[in-house]
Amino acid sequence: MDHRIVILIIAVLALAVLAVWFWRRMKSKALSVMEYGRSISSDGLFVGETLELTETVCNKSWFPLIAVKMEFYVPAGLTVDDFECNEYIKLTSVFNAPPYSTVTKKHTVTVDKRGKYHLSDVSFSYRKDNYIFDIPLDFYGYPDYFSSESELSADIISTGDVVSRRKYVEDPFFISGIREYRAGDPMRSINFKASARAFNGGVRSMMSNSYDSSRSYDTFVFLDLNRYAECNIHSEAQLEIGLKYACFLFCSAINNGGRFGFCTNSANGSQKFVFLPCESGEMHTKRVLEQFAVIDFYSKRDYSVAALLRENIEKLKPNTDIYLITPYVDANADEMIYLLRGADREIQVINIGNTVKN
Repeated sequence: MDHRIVILIIAVLALAVLAVWFWRRMKSKALSVMEYGRSISSDGLFVGETLELTETVCNKSWFPLIAVKMEFYVPAGLTVDDFECNEYIKLTSVFNAPPYSTVTKKHTVTVDKRGKYHLSDVSFSYRKDNYIFDIPLDFYGYPDYFSSESELSADIISTGDVVSRRKYVEDPFFISGIREYRAGDPMRSINFKASARAFNGGVRSMMSNSYDSSRSYDTFVFLDLNRYAECNIHSEAQLEIGLKYACFLFCSAINNGGRFGFCTNSANGSQKFVFLPCESGEMHTKRVLEQFAVIDFYSKRDYSVAALLRENIEKLKPNTDIYLITPYVDANADEMIYLLRGADREIQVINIGNTVKN
């Protein structure tokens, strides 16, 4: 073989090796100054709702970054870009960033289950170098809530119309709307003019006025998470349906300008039960919803309903509307409820024993 050809081949190989070395060196240098960021559009949302997860890569060098793979783990209970995560999965994003540019990728994340979610640190590697970006993200999945009255049981549909004898006064001058008559509506609420014009399936319907409260009010919910052999309920369905009712009452109170409080016999860290006083405002709303999100079915329960009521009832104002959500009322709880009503305490029992399905 001609020695000139040999020299040419050696020169080409040397240039190729040099080019590869230069490429790798420049890419490593560019990656070392690259910036990564991510954010979410909301730090809390209800089950079934969707948030936007945004990732950004900023190339701060003149060297183009091609096929950079960023990875982090996504917990179970979410759907990311139409992929349902039934277990922890690794989410990989591939970026191509021209020199001195910022590239953005957006992901659609849907919350499928109630809970607190944590997105881990982001990492990628190139040759022997490992890069980790410490940007953890936490957000909450709030309980599912009722989207229509057809989903509600009869004993909770009327909660918005329950009137405390001591303070929840309906002002006839503050009519918020007209709806169909419900059993138990007072005669003075019937709108006879609207009833004369209302037909449903060819049959005349009775219509009632809906009133706005003439003053602010307090709503307090006791959620009983004890397990009762009498109900044969031994699943997480008791917790989920109970929280669904509690969330409905919470939304009803807050949306109507009232204050809301919550208590349940599920242990919370070193505390033997959860207690949130009746308050309002953005911070309190967030605190209640986040508590709804993190309640654990398997936490310890040392308090009976009767003990829970006995210890906390004096913390509530005398004119507070009290709701007890429970699958079963035993003799002790029944006696406590009787005594409270005798002391002019407004308390309504919402029995979920026939609602929960195992």
